[in-house]
This record gives sequence, C-alpha cells and structure tokens, in this order.
Amino acid sequence: MRNNTHPGLFDLNIAITWIVRLITGSVFIFSGFVKAIDPWGTLYKLIDYMGAMHIPVFRNLLIVLTFALCAYEFVVGVFLFLGCFRKSAPVFAALVMAVMLPLTLWIAIANPVEDCGCFGDALVIGNWTTFWKNVVLCLLIAWLIKYNTICRSLISAPIQWIGLLLTAGYCIAISVIGYIYQPLLDFRPYRVGTSLLDISEDSAEDSESDDIRFIYAKNGVEESFSIYDELPDEESGWVFVRRETESQNVSAEKQADKDNEENRSSESLSEKNLRIWADGGNTDVTDEVFEDNSPRIILLMPDLKDVSIATTWQINSMYSWSRDHDIDFIGIVNGSEEDIANWRDLSLAEYPIYTADDTQIKMVARGNPAVVYTKDNEIIWKSTLRALGMNDFQSADAYGNAESFKRNDKAILYNITGFYLIMLTILITASFIPYRSLFKINIPKTSSHKK
Repeated sequence: MRNNTHPGLFDLNIAITWIVRLITGSVFIFSGFVKAIDPWGTLYKLIDYMGAMHIPVFRNLLIVLTFALCAYEFVVGVFLFLGCFRKSAPVFAALVMAVMLPLTLWIAIANPVEDCGCFGDALVIGNWTTFWKNVVLCLLIAWLIKYNTICRSLISAPIQWIGLLLTAGYCIAISVIGYIYQPLLDFRPYRVGTSLLDISEDSAEDSESDDIRFIYAKNGVEESFSIYDELPDEESGWVFVRRETESQNVSAEKQADKDNEENRSSESLSEKNLRIWADGGNTDVTDEVFEDNSPRIILLMPDLKDVSIATTWQINSMYSWSRDHDIDFIGIVNGSEEDIANWRDLSLAEYPIYTADDTQIKMVARGNPAVVYTKDNEIIWKSTLRALGMNDFQSADAYGNAESFKRNDKAILYNITGFYLIMLTILITASFIPYRSLFKINIPKTSSHKK
C-alpha cells in the first residue's frame, strides 16, 4: 500500500530497493554462473577447503554438493534480480552469507588457500577483498529483507515456479556439460586457440631462475627440500607430494604486504607456468619436448592414483591411433616415481610419461584423465577422456583425423543461453499483460422485455 503521508520517502525506498536488487542479484548471478560453467574448478576448490580444515573428502558427495551450490547461488541471484519470491529470495541469500561471511573471514586471517574461489577463475581477488565484499553484500541483503516487498516482481507469482525450473535447469545443464566435457567458457590462460607454452626468452629465464622445492610427506607431516638437498628415501616412509617454486612456497608469515600477495595470486592464475619434468622430477624437459612443434596428443592425469585402470585400453588404443596418424603422444601426470612405475606395469604404457605440478595440469584442462590436442604448440581442442566417446580408436568407425574431435563450445553456450533468455522474456512479457484482457469474453448485452 502506498504511503500517502511520506510519498517522497516511499518513492526513494522503491528506487533504492531496485538498485539493491540489481546489484545483489548481479553478484550472485555472476558468482553462480562462473562456478557452474567450470564445475571442476569449483570441485577442486571445495577439496582445498576440506584439506585445509582436515575434513575427510568424500568425492561423490562433493560432486553433488558442487552442482547444488552452483544452482542454488545462480537461482537466488536471478530471483533477486527479477524480484521473484520477494520474501524468501533475500532469506535464501542471507543463508549463503551466514556461511560465507565467517568462512571468508577465517580465510583472510589464516590464509589456508590463495583464493577463496568465489568467482572461479573469471575474477581472482584477494582474501581480504573477498571478506569486505561479503560484508557489503550482507548489508544489501538486510535492506532487501526489510524492503523487498514494496517493489513488484517482473514475473507474476502464479508463474514464478516456471522461472524456477528454467533457471535451475539452465544452470545444471551448463554444469553437466562442463563436467563431462570441458567448460563451455574458459577463463584460464590455456584457452583453445592459444599457445600451450610461454616460450619467450624472458619467461624461460624466469623459470630457470626459480628456486625449485620438493615437498615430501611422512606421517602426515610435509617437509620442503631444495634441489641442493639430499632427497629423503621413499623406502623409509617418505612420499613425494608435489613440486613448488619459491614464489609458490612463500609462507604467510613472510608476506609483509597483503597487497603484493593479492597481486602475486592473481598473476599466478593468469600466466602460463607449465613445466614438465623427467628423471623423477629432477630434469626440466619442457623446451626439449615441445621444441619440434609437432602435432601432439597430450594425456593429462593430475592425480594418477585416482585414474581407473579400466581406462587403459582406451588410452593405449588412442596411443596406437596417434602413432598411425603421425601424431606425437605423451603423458603428463602428477605422481611419485612409484605411482608412475605401477601405472606402467598395470597399463602397459609405451608412451613417454612426464611429471608436472598438479595445479598447472588442472589449469590446462579439466578432468582426470583429460586429453589435449596441439598443433605447432597451439591448443586445438581439449576434452575429458570419457567425453571423446570412443573406447577403441582402432575400430572401423574411428575418426580419420584428430581435429574431428573438436566441438564448438561457444555455439553450444549461445544456444542454451539464448533459449533460456527467450523463455524468461516470455514469462516477463506475460506477467505484464492483464489477465482479464487475455481471458475476457465479450457477451453482447440484450435488453430485457416485460412480459
């Protein structure tokens, strides 16, 4: 009901509420969309959180949680933006912030991860910036909880459930495609059409001057060793975990300037730092392997221990197919020498296998295993292994050339998004057409006669 006592104040509240709706809804839409478009990235970040909090990781449960989180955030954002479910939408947004505000405060103070992952790889911001962003969002949501009902919704209440199904369906669709194949929109530096490596002289010099550290673990405790230290004996219980450069291994106590920390975090995610290693991680062979610019299929396994042995037939047939088509074939994995030796024994792998940092492998392509095809070191296509849709590459119906596996991801995204936006437009248009004019039947009046 319009407030006749203070009409100017009422109109100002309406204007502010619409602005708050648009800002808050846009943030939730963007955050949910970039998570949904790259569900692997969201899954990796959840695993990082679980590890930092020493919570056991149940992968299948985390996959379900990933899809639910993306859909929840995106749906809430769309409904805030359009004004649907005016009472409940701000409450559901407040439930998100009730978790995220204390979580991002802990991340900002303890710094267990470089980036909270709120905006995926699309926008990397520092941990303290993320926390203060959430403080502002909480204030905006508090305004909506109080005033959101004074503005009408762009979709009428009787058909808002259709908008709910459309929005959830759209978000789940792009998530499923991103999980089974690859993200339809790639925010990482290793995009299709770009060079796999940064092979400029400056980058090569920088990589050579990096102080390499080898991280080993024993009884759950990690210890760092330089290239000049004697590496621990794995037979005594030490397990190789990962390789880091000095820039990756800077402790929180040594970071005196938080702004510089945020800048380094952003740059590390936007630059190409892929280096591959041989001889148990002691020899950098990146330039040697990629210097010939040959057509190449690269098998990526960021966690070798989690790769099913059932995939070996598919991998070996793909290797034979590549060899028959004069295409180089290599494997890049993250794992210890023992893991690689076990894989060779079980899979009968004949292709060369190199090691790399798991973070960089995941940045190149999503999935475990994933496959990347390059020509002149330019990325032509990439996919998860299972999405290639061919168990036997030597069969009669196998593709004749490697470029046949390429998909038009942008066209798929445009078609799905276009259909979703058209349906929303129809709902909004129908909401502004008076229902009486749609169903009104003009019955001619007849004059009554007295008998």
